[in-house]
Amino acid sequence: MMTLISMPNLSAYYFRKFISPVLLFCAALALSACGAEESSSNIERGVVYQVSRSSEAIAAIRHIYNQREADPQIHIEVVAVGDGISFLVDGAKDERGNTYASMIDSLMLEGVIFKVCRNTLNAKNLKEADMTLGVEFVDAGIVEITRLQLEKGYAYIRP
Repeated sequence: MMTLISMPNLSAYYFRKFISPVLLFCAALALSACGAEESSSNIERGVVYQVSRSSEAIAAIRHIYNQREADPQIHIEVVAVGDGISFLVDGAKDERGNTYASMIDSLMLEGVIFKVCRNTLNAKNLKEADMTLGVEFVDAGIVEITRLQLEKGYAYIRP
């Protein structure tokens, strides 16, 4: 014998089987959109340049000038590690005998941040006072590069 479902029970049945899951899905979708909006607000448009060799310094500076010209609003940080810190030593000169200081100073005035790895300073028996005025210092350059990429969403460039 077949039992007929009365109209009030039929409505509850359809709500429980079909409408309720759809509403839950929509609510979950809305919450995930809010979470994505929140997490993207922590990401800024930025680029981190890694300079690991002194020979990369001029190329990095050239790239930064070009990038600033094309996109003046982008945030740029340069992290120097290993032999790459040599262009940030106070009084350092390029192959043509030009000091890096004037180029670095003009970029700093535009908001470019230069960071030096303290591990490298220690390995080379240099002090913070030996570096160009205005550079910042981080304990480990590679850790800083990783942090900028993962936490701030920066693009990575190595000239």
